[in-house]
Amino acid sequence: MQTRFYGENGVRITHTAASDAAWLADVFVGLPPEKAQGNVRVETMKGCAVVRGADGRALFSEAQAPRLNAKGGFRLAFQTQPEECFFGWGEWFNAYARRSGQWKLEARESPAFLQGRQTYSTIPLFISSRGYACFLLNSRPSRWKLDDRKGILSVEVGQGPADYLLIFGRTLKEIVRQYTQWTGRPPLLPRWAFGLWVTAYPQESQDKVVELVREHRRRDVALDGVILDYHWEEKFHNFQFRKSLFPRPERLVEDLRQENVRLGLIFTPFLNTKNEPLKKAILNLAVRNVPAGLEKDDERDLEGYQQAQDAGYLAHPDAAWWFGRGGMFDFTNPAGARWWCARMEPLYRLGVAFFKNDDGEYLPKDARSAAGLTGEEYHNLYGFYYGKAIYEGMEELDDRRGMVYARSVWAGSQRYPALFLGDQKPTFAHLRATLRAALNLSWLGFSYWTADVFGLDGRTTPETHMRYAQWTLLSPVARYFQRPAAVDDTRSPWSHGPQAAASFQRYAELRYRLLPYYHCLGWEAYMDGTPMVRPLALEFEGEPELLEIADQVMLGPAVMAAPVVEGGAATRAVVFPPGKWFNFWTDEAMPGGERVEVRAAVDELPLFVRGGQWLVMGPAHRFIGDGHRFDTLEFHLWPPFEAELTFRDDDGLTRAYQRGEFTETKVTAQTRDGQVHLAVSPDVGTYRGMPETRQMTFLLHFPAGSTPQVVAEPEGFAVQAEGNCLRAAGAVRTRAGAEITLTLK
Repeated sequence: MQTRFYGENGVRITHTAASDAAWLADVFVGLPPEKAQGNVRVETMKGCAVVRGADGRALFSEAQAPRLNAKGGFRLAFQTQPEECFFGWGEWFNAYARRSGQWKLEARESPAFLQGRQTYSTIPLFISSRGYACFLLNSRPSRWKLDDRKGILSVEVGQGPADYLLIFGRTLKEIVRQYTQWTGRPPLLPRWAFGLWVTAYPQESQDKVVELVREHRRRDVALDGVILDYHWEEKFHNFQFRKSLFPRPERLVEDLRQENVRLGLIFTPFLNTKNEPLKKAILNLAVRNVPAGLEKDDERDLEGYQQAQDAGYLAHPDAAWWFGRGGMFDFTNPAGARWWCARMEPLYRLGVAFFKNDDGEYLPKDARSAAGLTGEEYHNLYGFYYGKAIYEGMEELDDRRGMVYARSVWAGSQRYPALFLGDQKPTFAHLRATLRAALNLSWLGFSYWTADVFGLDGRTTPETHMRYAQWTLLSPVARYFQRPAAVDDTRSPWSHGPQAAASFQRYAELRYRLLPYYHCLGWEAYMDGTPMVRPLALEFEGEPELLEIADQVMLGPAVMAAPVVEGGAATRAVVFPPGKWFNFWTDEAMPGGERVEVRAAVDELPLFVRGGQWLVMGPAHRFIGDGHRFDTLEFHLWPPFEAELTFRDDDGLTRAYQRGEFTETKVTAQTRDGQVHLAVSPDVGTYRGMPETRQMTFLLHFPAGSTPQVVAEPEGFAVQAEGNCLRAAGAVRTRAGAEITLTLK
């Protein structure tokens, strides 16, 4: 057994020859140099590794000596405790806070009916409620078994190193922060990416794309992004717009630009050599995913395939996927990645803003990579390299913030930085499944994901339309799938009549009002790795009753959402963590540390705010323009009126923030002797286009039924009581700051 120490609380334990796979250097971009010793020590007892803290307490131990076989495989067994549960292993729809069970880590294309046993993104990394993370440094498919009766968590791998990294921390947040420091933290999204997106499925024509955008504008429903789905291009995958659908792509980009909407394109990693019309026809019959009139089109990219094959850029020459067969590209090949991005460049120059990476789960076992990986090693990693190549290719072209939106990911993919949770149906079972998958990913440092509004396909009812939108419109990225009316007329924001349309509008507007808050959470993820959406057990540690809750989430530190996940429900039970809580809609005080049955009308999401935490909001925009500035802000606070927030600002579009071009403003509240003191510090730092003045409104929310009053207005601020809320509004010069004292009557 070999041990190596990293930082103060990381230790790597190796029972075979250590892994020297190329992917380690690509994933661990911030791993510190090895140390002779850390804050933990490792000893061996009966062939098992035991890790102890400075006080001698066992923090982690193997339950059995490793079993190595003649074929190069192994089995590791870790000791578990009765109260212990585990999070992570990638994007799992069917399990959260595991205490028992068996599962296999092998990325698979996972349509809705298969998500009970497989998933798109599998990562051999878990976090224990006891305060450690374990990352198996072997990318091959692995089988895991958690036996709660024996107290053993075991893993079997057919080949490769028995090599794993442990990270310990005083808190679970500290572990997530340490892990993301070593594997990379998510960059800031372009600001517009926090707006609403839409994808037409199957893809419709240029005129209909533009008409859908204009319908949003006519109906006053916000929109910031359009993703063109399969069939936007002539052939898979020649990067050329299909003339029968998009005869004038330059005009398309300009028409969308005029409406302040950005264009995204779906990618597949295949260069097709075979059409397979029978498979295409069967799939189209089942899911209606081919535009009318294109059923028999020749979609082979024979020229691109031959170029890539001759140059050695293919990981596999003949792999199958939804729309045919062909060469699956090798994104570990630097020259190949440059070739791919050179074909992508004209699209980016045209004005395409981002790319959706689909179909990264099909790599056959007999594939090879330029990095020396076998097909089994490469399979689970494929989505990581797919995203890495395209994101870095975008960065090479200009200073815009790159945006890759992927279906399959791996450790480190949080750097590229967004993903979607695959293909769901608009059912309550799938609503619950997306919550589990999202929380599992949050534990592993992923901040930017979306559970598609209404799922991929399937008819909504008025109830599922409203309930699905209530949750998904507040996820970090929000995108809905629209179907042609002849296929399904229940998947538009305005489907199902006035109540459903008004409900969608309400939560879309709330999303845009929360833009400054989401921006703050994005900065927090970039600075220290804390995910935007947080499991309750991550935000409130040491509360056993919160460990297994997978149908309530924290949106940052201030907001808790409790989506209704059962059909026909007019109420739901909500567990309130310790502290002071208030109903976001009514300001009703809620009891911390208790379980309460709350009302939940069909058009209302149970949403709660945490006392003593700033919630910064803004106007309800219909789009987020390139010149958007945070020059109008509302700072909401519920008792106790003691809070501090660092608000960072930047240009919202470029990577200048990575070069230090941003500002920081501290906003504080303190209560002393019947007075609430509010302070805004002068901005520190600068960026191009920063506002000279911000219109700031402070709203102190007292419990429902209160009638707060102030003795006198502070200079420069207009103060008024609005029911149980005090509002103080005024202009604040960014280089001067402000101090406001409210003397309560």
